[in-house]
Amino acid sequence: MIKERILDKGAYFLLGGHLLLLILAWQRPSITAVTGIPQTLLLLLFSLIHAARTLGYRSTLTFFLLSTTFSWLFEQAGVATGLIYGAYTYSNMLGPRLGHVPILIPISWFTMMYPSFIIANLISYGRFAPRFPTQLPSRLWLSFLAAITMTAWDLTIDPIMTELGMWTWHEEGAYFGVPIHNFLGWLATTFTIYLVFLAKQKRVEKRPSALLTPAFMTLPVLAYLAQILPILNRPALALIASFVMGPLALIALAQTWQISGAPATDQTPMPPEP
Repeated sequence: MIKERILDKGAYFLLGGHLLLLILAWQRPSITAVTGIPQTLLLLLFSLIHAARTLGYRSTLTFFLLSTTFSWLFEQAGVATGLIYGAYTYSNMLGPRLGHVPILIPISWFTMMYPSFIIANLISYGRFAPRFPTQLPSRLWLSFLAAITMTAWDLTIDPIMTELGMWTWHEEGAYFGVPIHNFLGWLATTFTIYLVFLAKQKRVEKRPSALLTPAFMTLPVLAYLAQILPILNRPALALIASFVMGPLALIALAQTWQISGAPATDQTPMPPEP
């Protein structure tokens, strides 16, 4: 119980720090390039800690390793060939590289893959303990919904990162300079990772040893929704984000607060798979 409380407080603290940096970037867009890496690291630690409480340590490690490995493979192939996301090149602003890809990039994929997975679970099943369905149609659906949720976020972040010079497209795309091809690549990458992750999980109910409260399960949804903050100074992007990210987050929030506040227990039946 003490360990869970420490993890919970750590999750609140890390997300609070991340939100503070987001607010600073919103108020002073000129410092976005400076706060970007600290924001990413705080959100990564938050996602890892929160996932440890909801998925368990082993599943969290599996999820993180899969997202890191597959995202690097897709990114490496993408930069080398231009076939997955369109032709682009990373700048030196993101630090050392492994192959063509800055090490920070595959590490950071988990930062939003986990909140997107929680949102997809809440929308699909309306329960705190994330579900690992065994039936292929259910796995396909959950993977697709989580991939859509993740890609909706990229609609807001990619134009900003392009504008800041984090990477350069060889040909200017139709969406704020980003090729439409890029978002299809994001769908393919995230869908693959989610599907492989679900395939590796056993049909075992995750029963946290301490209560998962509505406030605690709201955190990943707030982390997702808060990514709109830095683009409030860009009305067109903010409007797009409100329509593509907002409904997903609001439905997940509504589901969170409709749940009683107690996690799945031995007496809580598994909802039927669609």
